[in-house]
Amino acid sequence: MSKNNLIYIAGGLWGLIGFFLIYRGTGMYQLAVDEQNSTQMGIVFSVATGIVVGFFKGLFVLSKSARKNRARIQGLESPVKIHQLFSIPFYGLIAGMMLLGILIRNFNEYLGGYIVVAGVYCGIGIALMVGSRAYWKSETEVPVTGSTPQL
Repeated sequence: MSKNNLIYIAGGLWGLIGFFLIYRGTGMYQLAVDEQNSTQMGIVFSVATGIVVGFFKGLFVLSKSARKNRARIQGLESPVKIHQLFSIPFYGLIAGMMLLGILIRNFNEYLGGYIVVAGVYCGIGIALMVGSRAYWKSETEVPVTGSTPQL
């Protein structure tokens, strides 16, 4: 397998998991309405908060992680294997995040209900989708030419 393929698989996985989390979050909004009588205004606030926080987390936090992982993959010796998709500590982080997702879903009443959990799921999903862009971007940057004026 080539390094580029591994990079594209990592980016695709981030995007796919992000989409899945958004899908699960929208289902939880329905549960919030049906089972917990959430208001329309509460759902709008939760969705807006999830979108904004998720976008900025993806732009500033997860993009940085994706760029580091991309650089790590590019530094691997060929041929690369599929298990080298992420670093070993990152697999532990993934397991921890999955466990945390299960816990907040099961104990949602203590956290504000499905409306809060749905906002978290959608926010993380958007963050993953925005962060996955770092895997798809070309890393060749055009150097800045000329000098900046001194004041």
